[in-house]
Amino acid sequence: MKIKKILFAGICLLFLQHSYSQEGLPFYEHYLVADNYLINPSFAGSNSEVLRLRATHYSQWAGLEDAPSTQTLSAHSRITNRLAGGFYAFNDRNGATSMRGFNLSAAYHIPIGDQFSYYEGEEDNQFSFGLSFNGISQVFDRTKWNAQHPEDPYLQDTSFFLSYFNLGANFHYNGIYGGISVLDMPLGDNRPIVNAIEPLPTWYYFQVGYKWNLSEGIQLEPSVLMNLNSNSERQIDLTLRSRLAMGENAVRLGVNYRTDTDESGAQALSITPLVNLEIGSLRIGYAYKMGLTDISKEAGDGHLISLGFDFGNPFNFGY
Repeated sequence: MKIKKILFAGICLLFLQHSYSQEGLPFYEHYLVADNYLINPSFAGSNSEVLRLRATHYSQWAGLEDAPSTQTLSAHSRITNRLAGGFYAFNDRNGATSMRGFNLSAAYHIPIGDQFSYYEGEEDNQFSFGLSFNGISQVFDRTKWNAQHPEDPYLQDTSFFLSYFNLGANFHYNGIYGGISVLDMPLGDNRPIVNAIEPLPTWYYFQVGYKWNLSEGIQLEPSVLMNLNSNSERQIDLTLRSRLAMGENAVRLGVNYRTDTDESGAQALSITPLVNLEIGSLRIGYAYKMGLTDISKEAGDGHLISLGFDFGNPFNFGY
């Protein structure tokens, strides 16, 4: 039984290394309970009235001891009438590998037609574009290695600093929104990020959605997110959310379905029920990620949690 567990853990680690090359940095799916800023820098300050603060925690494969976990902390706000800035930091631990990083973002927003808010607290009609810089520190804990040849020169470097550049654009118009972003464009050698052999690929994100007011206080929001990478892999997120407003508070319920296609074929990756609560300025989100692959079914499901606040914009001087 012990040998079986060891073999299964080894297979999971190999699978996770491959999943990093598929999904990019390990926090990009946190947008499901936080906001689109994590996958597109042009969403920084998209709502001119608020400063958004979000923290997320993701525990993957709950059935495994020392399973991977990732945390993020982000904040972004409009600084002037059209210029916005943002910041996020993340921490990820996966076995003998840990990554910590930060991002600095800037975005510019151009009004489209009349100033329009689909419901209170929503983004105006606008076209936005932005850019950002990622700095990432990756560290390997050699005490957790059991290398057959520890003197191998490829095992001597145990820490790396990597840098990336990101671009994005999006629009909102009368409830319709869409965005495109290019993430993880390396500014140097990025091979260590996966396994010292395969570099992290650049990802291209395409998103479109519609916020449909069914009646007063009730909204339905279908959306599609497709991401392609430079290794010819493709993922598609299909998400359906509903929002029920109750005065200053609201509850959102939804579900996300994710598929993946690469050179070996197509497969369903996960189905994820979602819930978000809006209590005054407090924002709470939870997602239960149910893996649909064989390894995910054996290793257990994932839990994604977010906590945040929408503060009044401290840079809003009456514009």
